[in-house]
Amino acid sequence: MAGRRMHGAADARDDGRTVADMTGVGDGLRVSDLFGAHRSQRDVSGIPQRNVREELGDAEERMAVILGTLRAALAVGAVYVVVFGLFIALLLAVWHV
Repeated sequence: MAGRRMHGAADARDDGRTVADMTGVGDGLRVSDLFGAHRSQRDVSGIPQRNVREELGDAEERMAVILGTLRAALAVGAVYVVVFGLFIALLLAVWHV
């Protein structure tokens, strides 16, 4: 009876208050928004425009940002690999293999 609503004690606890008002959320994100369809129909008058290439500077600075991000991601991945390896070693030690 998965589709039926339970009656009884659960209904007695429901006081009808709204926990999170979702009326102002809007339509949400559509697939067409991701791939640029209807881009000319959007209202972008209130959105400040940024030029990311100018913010990051020249090509050398952009490459430094990219390599720094890559190093950070590889460091986090290495930590996961080491922790997983230690976990496997611990399991092997417990099972006396």
